[in-house]
Amino acid sequence: MKEKPVKSADIKAIRDRWAAAWPEAVKIWNPYVTLREPEWCMSQKMAEKEGLTGSFAMIRLTDHRIVIDVATVQDYQVEDFALQVLAHEIGHHVLIPANNYDNAGLFKRIRIALAGIENRAPLVSNLYSDLIINDALQRAMNLDMAAVYRHLQATCPVASKLHVWYMRTYEYLWGLPRGSLSGPKQLPQIDADASLAAAVIRSYARNWLDGAGRFALLAYPYLIEDKEHQQARDELSRYLDAEKSSEGSDIPGGMAEIDDQILEGIVDPRSEAIASYEGKGEAETDKSDRADKPELSKLRSTSGGTGPQQRYQQPGVYIDMMKQVDPSADENKLVNRYYRDIALPFLVPFPTDVTEPLAELLPEGTDPWEPGDPIEELDWFETALVSPVIVPGITTRSRVFSVDYDTPEKEQPFNLYVGIDCSGSMNNPRINFSWPICAGTIVSLSALRAGARVMSCLSGEPGLFLETPGFIKSENEVLTVLTSYLGTGYAYGIPRLKTPHLENVKGKTHLLIVSDDDIFSMLQAKDSDGRENYEIAENALQKAGGGGTFVLHSRPGWHHGDVERLQKMGWVVHYVTAESEMLEFARAFADRFYRRKGKKP
Repeated sequence: MKEKPVKSADIKAIRDRWAAAWPEAVKIWNPYVTLREPEWCMSQKMAEKEGLTGSFAMIRLTDHRIVIDVATVQDYQVEDFALQVLAHEIGHHVLIPANNYDNAGLFKRIRIALAGIENRAPLVSNLYSDLIINDALQRAMNLDMAAVYRHLQATCPVASKLHVWYMRTYEYLWGLPRGSLSGPKQLPQIDADASLAAAVIRSYARNWLDGAGRFALLAYPYLIEDKEHQQARDELSRYLDAEKSSEGSDIPGGMAEIDDQILEGIVDPRSEAIASYEGKGEAETDKSDRADKPELSKLRSTSGGTGPQQRYQQPGVYIDMMKQVDPSADENKLVNRYYRDIALPFLVPFPTDVTEPLAELLPEGTDPWEPGDPIEELDWFETALVSPVIVPGITTRSRVFSVDYDTPEKEQPFNLYVGIDCSGSMNNPRINFSWPICAGTIVSLSALRAGARVMSCLSGEPGLFLETPGFIKSENEVLTVLTSYLGTGYAYGIPRLKTPHLENVKGKTHLLIVSDDDIFSMLQAKDSDGRENYEIAENALQKAGGGGTFVLHSRPGWHHGDVERLQKMGWVVHYVTAESEMLEFARAFADRFYRRKGKKP
């Protein structure tokens, strides 16, 4: 649409009319909805600063605001539809997606359905949300939304199949004549799919998350071709008001997991319709679905199938999804949240103290005693010192005491040093799920939860290493180191244990090293001083004072002599023959070192 000069007086008049319509738009949903008046952008430049491009309206879930580009409202000549547009935008806040958590859940379901073309998820999510809201406004709240679409579609070319299908769905929902919104380009398949889409919108109007996968599968064939997708985006851009609604928001938890209930909702309505047409009974349909349902296992393997109980998406898939939800999201925070969410069920409980302190009362001074206070609190000696003439409420005093608790000493948890092999043989934890990083996350967060300090170190040497600045209590810094990737060298570098933070350690510290049997080659190597690395491992263990554990992905019995040498120093060597066994090790380790054994409440 070409830029055209506008009169500022006209823009202000439109703004004033829309501002006057705002209270009524709120009442359409509920008079008790508490949303601030929209941000009125008086030029397209102002709108772009607020993040609004393409459309004339948008929502932000971060601050629960609506942004209106008043200049573009005039360009599209929709100034007479203030009530409909504002009510629609409010619907995004109160109905769908309503909040960051449900918005991310909506993206997650749609992405699973759009396997291979997941980058189309924001478009499909916005279109689905608009259908749910507009149908509620048109049918349940008697607001003429059809008039808005008739007006906008009159000046909009309908060329892409997705656009035709989408507008034909509105025609089915609202009983409009064929082609009144969707244009003359009608195909039997599109017509049938629009009918099914309308049925999905009506059936899942209240439980809209459950219908998202079905809607996305109906949209799938119209989005496969890149050219078709781009053409549809260009034609529908004026309607895309919620694609980036979570930009700049907090990262919602629980998005890494995909449970069977979500997967069971990824069903193509076309298959359901065919089964119904062929006369299958409900029981028979369910049975045939189960028979065909390597689909469910396939979905789990492509969209999840990793981590504990194979219930989680790969981290690379998770990061890609969350960057669609919030394009400004920080990748470090995303990958930290991913492993934290997976580790959370396996952490030790928050520690609680139950004390039975001895106490005595210590005098701390006096306060005025007034008539009505307990007579036993009146201190006659202090009162007489104030004045020989006793005047109640003026000269009378009461003694103030404090309680001195003889609190028993608390146990101090061991600090924790976590060193993880990040050599070339290890997975990149930002792309593929990493059991060593998951185990390191569990023990580190358990230690922090118990009140300990943690130092984390990634090492792939000869090559690179990365470590926290000493023993810290920052969960984010610890996890940022653990979830990074080096991919250099062949083993964890034992010389890392010569760090000054272990040389001058404060408080007992346990050393935990996660590697494989290449560590023995590293132990036999010599450092720059000509000392064998075994000596470094022994000195570090003595200075730490809290013991040490090697967790090795190897077969028990290998390197028997080297293991005996470590054990004589005081190291514990724990073998895992499959990386997934590190989960049980981490749980047992955290329970042993960081679960408080005191009296339970």
